[in-house]
Amino acid sequence: MNHSESVDQNAVLRARTLLLGSGTINIHEAVDAYRLLAEVSPAVYLPRLAQALLEFGTADPRNPETRLTVVTEAAAAARRMEPAEPRRAALLRKALEACEQELTVLGRTEQARSVSEELARAVRGEEGSR
Repeated sequence: MNHSESVDQNAVLRARTLLLGSGTINIHEAVDAYRLLAEVSPAVYLPRLAQALLEFGTADPRNPETRLTVVTEAAAAARRMEPAEPRRAALLRKALEACEQELTVLGRTEQARSVSEELARAVRGEEGSR
C-alpha cells in the first residue's frame, strides 16, 4: 500500500474543494490543505505548500519561535521537492534566509551559521545549474 492510499480520500476532496472554491480562504486553511495534498501529490503541492508557509511565516508578526517553526517547515518542504522543479531553488533559498534571520533574532548563532552554510551551498548549486 502506498502512502496516498492511507490518506483519507474525503479529506483530500475537502482540501481540493476548499482551494478551488470561489470563496476566500485564510492562510491557515490554505497551509492545512496543502499539507494534506502534498502527501498525496508531492510534485504538485510541495511548491505550493512551501510558498504558503513562507507567506504565513513572514506576513504575521508572531513571535520569532513561531515564525522559525513555520519557515523551517517551508525549508523542509522545499528540500523534499524534486530537483527538477523550477521553483525549488528559489523557495529553498527564501526559506533558508528566513530561518537564518529568525535564528539570529533568537540568538542561536551556531544554528544560524549552519543554515547560512546550507544557504551558500544551495546558491552555489543554483548558479551551477544555470
